[in-house]
Amino acid sequence: MNPEREPHLRDVAGEVRSAARRQAASLSGGLIAVVGMAVAALVMAAFIALDYVFHQDPHRIVKVGIGLGALAAILALPRFGLLLVPVVTPFLPWVPPTPIPGLNVLNVLLFSIFGTYLLGRVMARQPLMRPNMLGGTIGLLLLLAGLSIVRGGVWPTGLGYSAAAASLQLFRAATTFATYFIVLAMARGQADRRRVTWAVLAGLLAESVVTVALGRNGSGGRATGSLGQANELGAYLALFSVVAISLVPGVKAWLGKLLLIGIWGIGSFAVVLSLSRGSMLALLAGTILVTWRGSKVLLAALIAILLVSPMWMPDYLKDRIAQSSTQDEDAGISVDSAAEKRLETWQTIFKVVEDHPLDGVGFTGLGYVLPDLGAELGLADIKDSAHNTYLRMLSEMGIFGLVLFVWLLWSCFRLADQAAARARSAFDRALAVGLSGAVVSMAVTCAFGDRFFNVVIASSLWVLCALVEDSLWPEPKPGEA
Repeated sequence: MNPEREPHLRDVAGEVRSAARRQAASLSGGLIAVVGMAVAALVMAAFIALDYVFHQDPHRIVKVGIGLGALAAILALPRFGLLLVPVVTPFLPWVPPTPIPGLNVLNVLLFSIFGTYLLGRVMARQPLMRPNMLGGTIGLLLLLAGLSIVRGGVWPTGLGYSAAAASLQLFRAATTFATYFIVLAMARGQADRRRVTWAVLAGLLAESVVTVALGRNGSGGRATGSLGQANELGAYLALFSVVAISLVPGVKAWLGKLLLIGIWGIGSFAVVLSLSRGSMLALLAGTILVTWRGSKVLLAALIAILLVSPMWMPDYLKDRIAQSSTQDEDAGISVDSAAEKRLETWQTIFKVVEDHPLDGVGFTGLGYVLPDLGAELGLADIKDSAHNTYLRMLSEMGIFGLVLFVWLLWSCFRLADQAAARARSAFDRALAVGLSGAVVSMAVTCAFGDRFFNVVIASSLWVLCALVEDSLWPEPKPGEA
């Protein structure tokens, strides 16, 4: 048969593809250069406009350039974004806020990364998400938080309640949890797990170096780093310094082992500079756990360091520890003013729980209740924060909120324990042990502040949860993604 005589037999789609290939092959290198120069000219024009028309500071122009380059790399290679997120996260407070409520650099990164990845998977007709072990508990916790917002908006307790502000905070929390689902969907195989884990440690190292370089620059001679708050800085550093020391048994090369010990060392030193006592306890608890499970040699070295601590401990650290309790001849042992304020705040929260044990006062509603109720109880200087995540969950979302929160922490620890028992490599086992130590550190630091919904502190923890869960899946075959 002759297709020219019988048009209905022509392969129109094939002809279109062939024509497109011929046109692409005929595209000259000169034309590509012209297009490249045009794009470069547009970028230069944009920077000139920012400099001379909008009078932007040079450092902002540099940030814009870095941001555009990173965004272009993400669009070209979505998996690059997985490496970028944990490095950028600790420096989010340095980025100027966007004019759109609830939108920040982390949101843009996550949406850009997953949106590009999603498009590629859909075009290839490949599955998007994978079953997971933590999603159900996370979903229930967010659902209960949403219901508590409705409760707070309809029946406000105390001076008032802003359902809109609470919804915005819940959206930010959901974005933090989304990191877990996105990384679990995109990270496939041990190569991805290694790269992303090292990216988490790169973020820790960068923040530690910045903290040491800035020194004890905050009020009271406490380091604040890029986070701007000493206790939050200490919590971030403690969690991921634990992960760094846990990976030492999982790395074969001595250079890698020494690098990990060095990262743990500078991270621990940065925790000391923050003078956050809760973070020091979190670091100690997590490090003891991971060295006990991973390397008895490192555990022995840690014990030796602690035994000789009076010899190396700086005076400002000794003074900070001594402030925890002071001896008074009349009253006996008393606590310092900061601890006293926390105790008064917790006393006030117990009154809130007594009045609302099941329903709570609504997500973020504690800030509206504490100052007013503290004044009624005759307690001065009651802040609008619980300084304790467990009490916050209990007072804002009732007993069910506290149970879900504790169950989620336990689920993360159980995930790490299962992955350590079923690990197929020394690195995967060390990573799982590191996650268990980070969860213990999170549990400890949550007793001294509201850390769980903090995007900077929690984001990389969810990254690690996803990586550890990926280790439970079969390794992808060559060519699979």
